Amino acid sequence: MYNPHEAREDTVLFPAFRKLVRSSEFSALGEEFEEREHSLFGDDSFESMVDRVAAIEKRLGIFDLSQFTPKE
Repeated sequence: MYNPHEAREDTVLFPAFRKLVRSSEFSALGEEFEEREHSLFGDDSFESMVDRVAAIEKRLGIFDLSQFTPKE
């Protein structure tokens, strides 16, 4: 499920967004988002959140996406 989502972001969404904003604006947004992430969640925020989500998914029994992916 994630792969099609990621592919659309990489091939459609982000290239279109980059055409709408100047390179400097795009970089500034990246910096702002990273600053907000660290202020909200701490310095190891991304890694910490990945671990927390993985633990929740395991407790709920939904950590294996292949069980939800249609077989071809």
